[in-house]
Amino acid sequence: MTRSLLSLLTLVLLLILPLTIFTQALATATFESVLSDRYKKTDASWTFERFCPVSTNIVAARVLAEYGAIFAATESVKLPTRCVFYGETEVLRFQKQLKTKTVEPGRVRITLQETAANALQKAMNEAQNEGLAITPLDGSIAGSRTYGDTLMLWNGRFFSALDHWTRMRRLTAADRDMISGLDLQKRIEKIIEWESQGIFFSTSRTRSIFTSTAPPGTSQHLSMVAFDIVEYGEPGVIAILNRNGWYQTVIGDPPHFTFLGIPETELPGRGLLQVAKGGYRYWVPNLPNIRR
Repeated sequence: MTRSLLSLLTLVLLLILPLTIFTQALATATFESVLSDRYKKTDASWTFERFCPVSTNIVAARVLAEYGAIFAATESVKLPTRCVFYGETEVLRFQKQLKTKTVEPGRVRITLQETAANALQKAMNEAQNEGLAITPLDGSIAGSRTYGDTLMLWNGRFFSALDHWTRMRRLTAADRDMISGLDLQKRIEKIIEWESQGIFFSTSRTRSIFTSTAPPGTSQHLSMVAFDIVEYGEPGVIAILNRNGWYQTVIGDPPHFTFLGIPETELPGRGLLQVAKGGYRYWVPNLPNIRR
């Protein structure tokens, strides 16, 4: 090998190796480290446990694992300062800070954070040019929601499933009375316990209620960066939404798309992992110490 060729190869390696190492580092980024870097830029006293008490609160841990992908969103998206809103007042206070915009897919008014709405409008235009449609699932509630909306959806799933399992004698009347008397936090903890025993609270009764609807105060729809669509199974529509920063992020809930606003190649560097299930690809938080 000539000296000039050897010098050229050495130069190439010096250029490639740092990039390779950097890419590998991005691919293995944990969600906790990404959040820490992000939030400490504006709050030096920020701690992961204050943001989401995953070590002491089983509901908070589950919520972050299931719905936390929004916290990887582009910096143009305004994010909550913690993983759970505790009540309607907190939700209203946050939503009043947002710059929003309305779009009309399928002649349904959908309100989102402005940057998410612009990306959705661009995706709708691309879909139309390709002879495809992007249609809201269940009307305007497919976009932004109030705390009351999330409470209504949760209670509908919860009480319907509770009646079902009582009729099936998997739960007793005493169980029903007991859980009905619990506050929201304890009620969700009990549901998690029962679902670990195969007593599921989703609409189909075959999977977790977390794949069906988020507990009140935890839905991505409250942050106005989520959108549920009818055409969730069409590869062309998924590809268009992905190109415009919209991704499926809740395992088992394929109609649900979240606006992250960044290219798919950058998602691992934002602390997200890709999980394949049921023919769909979901981007979820890389939280190695938290079970889903």
